[in-house]
Amino acid sequence: MSKTKFNGFEAWFIRTALRAAIDEAEEALVSAEKEGKHLIYAPGYFTMVGEELLEKVDSMTLKKDRV
Repeated sequence: MSKTKFNGFEAWFIRTALRAAIDEAEEALVSAEKEGKHLIYAPGYFTMVGEELLEKVDSMTLKKDRV
């Protein structure tokens, strides 16, 4: 196990958790807007930030284990 890079399982686990969190945050945002609440986040914000994090996870994953 590398001390500086993620292995395949670790990367998969992090990516799966991030995707679930992104989906949940976007759904909560849409739901709140339908209720008439005014939020500081725009639709798509969590998707944009999440994609950047997913790219960072890929760059921090061992080359042999990248998706």
